[in-house]
Amino acid sequence: MNPSTTGTVGAPAAPTPQQIKDTVAQLIGIDADAIADDMNLIALGLKSMHIMQLVNGWRRAGRRVSFKDLAADPTVANWARQLA
Repeated sequence: MNPSTTGTVGAPAAPTPQQIKDTVAQLIGIDADAIADDMNLIALGLKSMHIMQLVNGWRRAGRRVSFKDLAADPTVANWARQLA
């Protein structure tokens, strides 16, 4: 079994907090190092349209995630938990 999976053979690895930061930073045009794990991503400029883009991409990659869950607590820390 691949150690990067969560117990299911062939399951996609969850994005790391740094990968989430990199993706969000690219969407909103800031440096990923400016994003702390507990920062509200909406307050930083992330829009609902961006969250939908992320949800759709993560779903295509095999992750089970919902817009509602991500929007309820828009932080890197929460998203990493949701995607794990």
